[in-house]
Amino acid sequence: MQDDITRLQETVAHQAQDITHLSDELYKQQREITILRQQLQLLAARQRAAASDGTMRDPQDETPPPHY
Repeated sequence: MQDDITRLQETVAHQAQDITHLSDELYKQQREITILRQQLQLLAARQRAAASDGTMRDPQDETPPPHY
């Protein structure tokens, strides 16, 4: 009986470690997603700015390169 209790306690201890590890990984991933979203918003703003001031051209208006 004591062996069963000891095994259960070990299992619970390992599960607690796993939960902590998963929680840490989830936090890191959420932080990375937040950073990536901010970068995406910045790029979208730059693209809108370039499109509005005329520095970005429509690819269909471009002449094809000489190798075509």
